[in-house]
Amino acid sequence: MYPEWRKRRFFELHLAWLVQGPRGYDLLFKINPYSLYATREEALEAARALVEKGRLDQDERVGRNKAPVLLSEEDKARFLLLLERGKALLPLDRYALLGEVAEVEERLLFRAPFADPKNALKSLEGKRVRLHATPLNDPEAESALLAEGPLAVDGEGIAVGSFRLSVPPETPIEGLALEEAFFVLGETRYYLYSLEAA
Repeated sequence: MYPEWRKRRFFELHLAWLVQGPRGYDLLFKINPYSLYATREEALEAARALVEKGRLDQDERVGRNKAPVLLSEEDKARFLLLLERGKALLPLDRYALLGEVAEVEERLLFRAPFADPKNALKSLEGKRVRLHATPLNDPEAESALLAEGPLAVDGEGIAVGSFRLSVPPETPIEGLALEEAFFVLGETRYYLYSLEAA
C-alpha cells in the first residue's frame, strides 16, 4: 500500500460553546473548523492562540455566531490548564466552554495525475462505488448519479458497471484513498465514493 493511502495518526482540536438545557449542557455551536495537527503539543498551541486572541467567536469558515460570554484572564488560564490535562469543561453561568484534543487516525486528501498508479481512483479499483457528476457552470445544479457498481480502472479511463468514461492521463485526481475521488473533465466535476468500508 502506498504511503498516501495509509491512515496516519493526528490530533484533532475541538472547541465549542455549550448552553444549559433541561437535561444538562447542549451544543450551542462549534467554534473552530475541523483541524488536524501532527502532535498534541501543536493542537494545544493552536487552542492557546485561539483562547488568547480575545473573543471565542465562531470561525467564519464554520459560521457567524458570537461568543455568549467573554473569558476573564483567570477563565482563560483555568480552561487551558484543564485542556492540557485532557478534556476541558469550563462552566460560565448558563453556558460552558468545551475543549478536547482527540487522537484520530485519518487519511489525508492528496492529488496525483490519472497516469500515476497511486492516484485515489486506483485505490478504489474493484470496490463498489457510486459515480456522480455536477456541471461546473451551474452553481444551483444538482449532482446526478451516473452509475453504481464495481470500479474498473485502465490506462484509458474508468468503468463503473456498464458506464465508461475516458480520462486523459494528465487529469489531476484528488481524493482520500479507499474512500473517495474527484476530478474535472471539461465542464463537469465527477465524484466517486466507495460503498464499502475503508
